[in-house]
Amino acid sequence: MFEEPFKRKKFKRKFNMKRLSYLTLICLLIIGVQAKANASVVSLVDLNLADAMSITGQTNTVGGITVTERYAESTLIPYDSQYPFPVGSCTSAIVTPSHTYFDKVVSFTGAIAGDLFEFEFQILNDTPYDWCDYHFEIWDTTFTTRQTASWFYDDAQLDLFSDRFTGLELHTDVATFYGTPGHKVGDTGVYRLKMELFAFANSDFGSFGMRQVATTPEPASMAIFGIGGSMLMFVRRRRARLTAKANEVI
Repeated sequence: MFEEPFKRKKFKRKFNMKRLSYLTLICLLIIGVQAKANASVVSLVDLNLADAMSITGQTNTVGGITVTERYAESTLIPYDSQYPFPVGSCTSAIVTPSHTYFDKVVSFTGAIAGDLFEFEFQILNDTPYDWCDYHFEIWDTTFTTRQTASWFYDDAQLDLFSDRFTGLELHTDVATFYGTPGHKVGDTGVYRLKMELFAFANSDFGSFGMRQVATTPEPASMAIFGIGGSMLMFVRRRRARLTAKANEVI
């Protein structure tokens, strides 16, 4: 009399355990696929440790890396761009006294074809100049030949992004941030860009060179701006004195 309900309970328990096992297996498979899809590990090595441009920290995240940097040189040289400058851009690069750039080698492992990797750079402008452009150039690891970067950009998703510039321009071997308001002295700006790492070497591991270049107005333009500013101050002060004298007469 009690045997049939007992069998039903036992069967139900087995069925529930089996269903739980299937669900657990599915979850583990999903987690495994997700982990595999975000398995890339990236490291950056600064090639010029003696200069005032430095990597101060780097942390791998799921599907990306966050890099903190300090850019603190002051020498100006003409910036030799391979492409037409965006409207309102600047043409003097901020470099070391020996005219070297902020160069680093990026190495990666665990890349998967089709997967996108996000770089986030948090950069302190510790130079004497406001920046009106910022460039990420892609090179080979000896910095002798430009390389093609597998950039990814979607206007709707703003995958290429900066909180300092409104203009974003991509070429095969350089990403350029430009426009307003610019990266001011003493501020830390955020720059994000995405690329498919696997495409660099058609392999899950590899390396490439990355050159970062901050640009500012050329010295002649800065001198003109300085003269213009001085003239404006002179006119304002003269006008103020004339107004004060007029008030005294009244």
